[in-house]
Amino acid sequence: MSVSPAALPAYSVLLPLAPWESPPVLREALASLVAQGLPPAQVVVSCDGPPPEALALELERAELPMDLVLGPGGEGLGPVLARGLLACREELVLRFDADDLCLHDRALWQVQAMVRRPELAALSAPLAEFQVDPQQASGCRTVPRGAHRLRRFSRWRNPLNHPAVILRRSRVLAAGNYRARPGFEDYDLWLRLLRRGDSLDNLAEPVVLARVGPAHLGRRQGWGYARREVAFLWACGREGLLPWAQVVLLLVLRPPLRMLPAAGLGWLMAALLRRSASRS
Repeated sequence: MSVSPAALPAYSVLLPLAPWESPPVLREALASLVAQGLPPAQVVVSCDGPPPEALALELERAELPMDLVLGPGGEGLGPVLARGLLACREELVLRFDADDLCLHDRALWQVQAMVRRPELAALSAPLAEFQVDPQQASGCRTVPRGAHRLRRFSRWRNPLNHPAVILRRSRVLAAGNYRARPGFEDYDLWLRLLRRGDSLDNLAEPVVLARVGPAHLGRRQGWGYARREVAFLWACGREGLLPWAQVVLLLVLRPPLRMLPAAGLGWLMAALLRRSASRS
């Protein structure tokens, strides 16, 4: 049963911005926010250092209720998101990336779902991916639905698509906000929410078009990423976010995969996504 848009609460948007983002791509992303059927009350742009002039100009041109939050630069995504979330005024916070596109009714669907289900701390959705043309999807990053399936899935992989998440601000702050966990800032947060007993879930259909390419996959391979993954998994065991037996198993299985060439890793990730979709 849908909730009337007039009766829905206001929401904030949390958008992290790195200095290397493309101005035309940012312009398209902001335009998708402007076009939302349910417009935001606030857009918090949390910057990893002062934005270059070209990006600052795109922010100025956007017809959005925007608050700019500046950091010293070079901190990484976790501190940037943590600072931005503290600046959000509304309880419901829509996460959004500067190179993605929101579908027209994304906010309406997700805010309605959060109102209907007050037990949820975060709600995500499948992620439709494209490389050049948003009208030509190159894949879909599926995620599990239902509390039991999602909790079981979270022991192996990230159960939510971060660019398509809506958060309940008070629950996230109670769990400790975002932290500096390079490459795993969102997964770390979901595990902490689950440990607290909070509920997470996913919608059935995509709400965001995510821009992907060779560089996107390249960030998930190599020694650097493998080292960050080992550090994250070790921290999960130390803090009780995952059982030690699970941590040891993942430490055996996951880092070697990061040594695969991009083509092999891409094929494997696609196969895992198809398998998880068939189980959802």
